[in-house]
Amino acid sequence: MDSYRIRPKGNYIQKANWQDLYALTQDWNEEIEFIKQDLEFLIRLIDNHFVKLLIVENLDEIRELQIELLSLLNQSDLLSIRIQINFKQLSKLIKQPLTYDAIFFRTEHEYLEDEVSEFIKWVRNIRKTVFKITKKALENNTSKAIWKYN
Repeated sequence: MDSYRIRPKGNYIQKANWQDLYALTQDWNEEIEFIKQDLEFLIRLIDNHFVKLLIVENLDEIRELQIELLSLLNQSDLLSIRIQINFKQLSKLIKQPLTYDAIFFRTEHEYLEDEVSEFIKWVRNIRKTVFKITKKALENNTSKAIWKYN
């Protein structure tokens, strides 16, 4: 399991109290909401500079990047839903500790943390790619010459 944040112990989720897990889940929720906005920005960035990007990149690669961004945006929605479900289960556990299997919940919480962690890694990689090709396109002087004659 990758560590999403620095934990006091390797088995933090199995040992942490419910309030700490609730705070951790809140952090995930805020992170996913920020990432949604970030992905929407990246999609707009590609759309706004599409012509310039075509000069320095292959159309298929740009389309593939757009599809991947849309896929990540959909994944962020699904993760948000899962985090909200996790919040509800955690709230039940805090209010009524005997209504839900705590060990099972903690295991589910670990899996969710892994998914959030992997998702964040994918978004970071795609963000780097988008910024790299956008920078390359904006620094390219060829696009100015093309527009001059049109």
